[in-house]
Amino acid sequence: QAIVMRVTDLDGSKRLTSSNRWEATVTITVRDGAGNPVSGAAVTGAWSAGATGSGSCTTAAAGTCSVVKGNIRTGTTSVRYTVNNVTKTGATYNATLNSDPDGDSDGTQITVTRP
Repeated sequence: QAIVMRVTDLDGSKRLTSSNRWEATVTITVRDGAGNPVSGAAVTGAWSAGATGSGSCTTAAAGTCSVVKGNIRTGTTSVRYTVNNVTKTGATYNATLNSDPDGDSDGTQITVTRP
């Protein structure tokens, strides 16, 4: 039986990279139905609401990976990252089970505000 994966946390961070640019980082945590970290899961998503483009990463042993959007103008007050899919051989992704324990996202999308 295939394991079912879900996103259990999205955390955003940001930093100024120059006087008029900043970057946003989103760390994604993927776990299975029993709450165990899933390594080797490919996370794909997209930036919107102030940024454009895609962002993807592959989870490490702790079930986490990060996507970074750089070179954002400081006139942009926030950007959003949305997880589109999580794939891994022998596993299925169920987005309806996504969650975020600290409540800064819904487990599927998160907004990062500029520093």
